[in-house]
Amino acid sequence: MDRARGVAHSLLSVGAVKLNVGQPFTFVSGIKSPIYCDNRKMIGYPEERKVVVDGFIEVLKEKEFDVIAGTATAGIPWAAFIAERLNVPMAYIRSEKKDHGAGRQIEGADFEGKKVIVIEDLISTGGSSIKAVQAAKEAGATEVEVVAIFSYQFTKAEENFANAGVKLTNISDFTTLIGLATEQKYLTEEEKEIALKWNKSPNTWGV
Repeated sequence: MDRARGVAHSLLSVGAVKLNVGQPFTFVSGIKSPIYCDNRKMIGYPEERKVVVDGFIEVLKEKEFDVIAGTATAGIPWAAFIAERLNVPMAYIRSEKKDHGAGRQIEGADFEGKKVIVIEDLISTGGSSIKAVQAAKEAGATEVEVVAIFSYQFTKAEENFANAGVKLTNISDFTTLIGLATEQKYLTEEEKEIALKWNKSPNTWGV
């Protein structure tokens, strides 16, 4: 089983993928969705968690970097697993600067003059990931790119990353997940069609 299918299989096997057409989920971006991929559930399952970390490691073998940085909060455990495995410096990036204490947005390893990989659990429109990249650059990082567990593959996300000049790599994606979920009977053909229709037009689905 290849990397993308292996990660998708792990997500499905622990019940991290939920479908509810009657009561759609709401993303941080405001998008209403009949399907939700909760990657945070994966940290509670050692075998499936290892599949995801192995997927990250495989992708990172092809990249040059000095620091692994997780986005708060969902990217933090994955960054920690990866940094520990590779014995490299780690940091995490908040969505905003703290309004108390030292007022930092980034904690952990120094970014000045460093190449940074931002670890995300999930990409919808990409807005929060791009903000994290901008924060890393403001902290002195010379090169920053994003690696995520899963992407919904929205056209809007592709446009946002392209406009921001940020490289994104996903270790699994919506197309792989839906195909495998249907193949393994996690979804019916009718549910698959609903999910595919939503994915093509997420901003207007259900309106």
